[in-house]
Amino acid sequence: MEIDPVVVLADELRATEAALRSAMKQYETDNARAHGDAVDNLLGSVKTLRRDIFKTIPTSVLGAAELVRMVAQYLPFTFATYTKHFHEVADRLSQGQRRHDDLVWLRSIRAALAGGICGEVGVKFAPLLELALVGAARPVIVYRAAVPLQDHPHNPGFWKKRLN
Repeated sequence: MEIDPVVVLADELRATEAALRSAMKQYETDNARAHGDAVDNLLGSVKTLRRDIFKTIPTSVLGAAELVRMVAQYLPFTFATYTKHFHEVADRLSQGQRRHDDLVWLRSIRAALAGGICGEVGVKFAPLLELALVGAARPVIVYRAAVPLQDHPHNPGFWKKRLN
């Protein structure tokens, strides 16, 4: 099974943002041109990764949980109660729990964000929440184990065992 592309992108984004913080600290201390160029390159990478995340549909609840955490991260401080609830929902999603009340709440808060409840930030991140909902609502397919080869009708000894 392939890993969810959103999980991969989120990990890359976190690593790139950490490298950006480190490069910015270095640039602030010595103002070296090389560190300034590194900051510029890392800023471009962060921008590209964020653009990719906004275009990638999660294939599992893990990817949906990552997107819900991102939305919570970028909400203004005045919406701290929503942020707490976002993290609780993301925790449940990352454990594989898809609760109906969580999906209903995410749909209603997505509509509120798109409506401008918290200004431009909400309108900007409502599509990210929509992608999270698509990933969280995706049905899970469970395959049953296959019949072992030694006990399969095409095995020459299969019918001999059954008839005796």
